[in-house]
Amino acid sequence: MGLEPTEDHLNPVHVLQELENQLPDNAILIGDGGDFVATAAYVLRPRAPLTWLDPGAFGTLGVGAGFALGAKLVRPEASVWIVYGDGALGYSIMEYDTFIRHKIPIISIVGNDACWSQIARDQVPLLGSIVGCSLEVRLYIFK
Repeated sequence: MGLEPTEDHLNPVHVLQELENQLPDNAILIGDGGDFVATAAYVLRPRAPLTWLDPGAFGTLGVGAGFALGAKLVRPEASVWIVYGDGALGYSIMEYDTFIRHKIPIISIVGNDACWSQIARDQVPLLGSIVGCSLEVRLYIFK
C-alpha cells in the first residue's frame, strides 16, 4: 500500500502522518467518529496525558465540538484540534457558529471519503446496495 496521494485522492495515513509532524507540543487532539478517526488513533501521538479525547470504541458520533469547546475553555493556551470523519461532522457542524461568535479558535481536520464507510463495508457485500451510505464531497472552510 503506497502512502503517497493519488491524482484524485489523498491517502489518509499520509495526511495523518503530515499532521503528526506539524502538531505543536501543546496540542489537544479530539477524535470524532469514523474510519479516519480510527486511523488517526494509530498515527497521531498524544502530546501528554489527557490530550487525546474521544468517545471510545462504542461511543457516539458528534461529540467532537463539545469536547473541543470544553478543552479550550479549560486550557485556553492549548492548540485544540478535532479530527472528524465526514459523517461525524454533520452531527456538530452548528457548534462552529458558537466557536466563531465567541472567538474560540478550534482547528478541524475532516477525513472526507464521501461515504458512511463503516456501514458500507458490511452493507454492500451483504445487501448488494450502497443506498444510504453515499455522501457528497464537500469543502469545509470556516474562518
